[in-house]
Amino acid sequence: MGGTNNYLPQKTIYPHISIDDYMIDEGNVQLFKALSEETRYKIVKVLLDGERCACEIPDLIGKTQSNTSMHLAKLQNWGVIKVRKDGKMRLYSIDNEKVRKILEVLEE
Repeated sequence: MGGTNNYLPQKTIYPHISIDDYMIDEGNVQLFKALSEETRYKIVKVLLDGERCACEIPDLIGKTQSNTSMHLAKLQNWGVIKVRKDGKMRLYSIDNEKVRKILEVLEE
């Protein structure tokens, strides 16, 4: 009864696939989590056009200031967006070029 194990995929059947191909890149997982929520997605879409003041974003996405602030903080913590201060204004912009590339593909 020796021989090969019929329950395991044979290396020769899929020689171009390695176990490393199935390893999870946590950064990519986090990015998709960030974009999977509607409000965060809308924020990112607005920021694709360029830097925006925190005071503008709620009206542009149709959400309250407090709700928007919460999502801006999450996106910033996850490295999707960045913020800079200009006087009293907080200006947000995209901080991850993968975001731009992903959304460009989605828009095609």
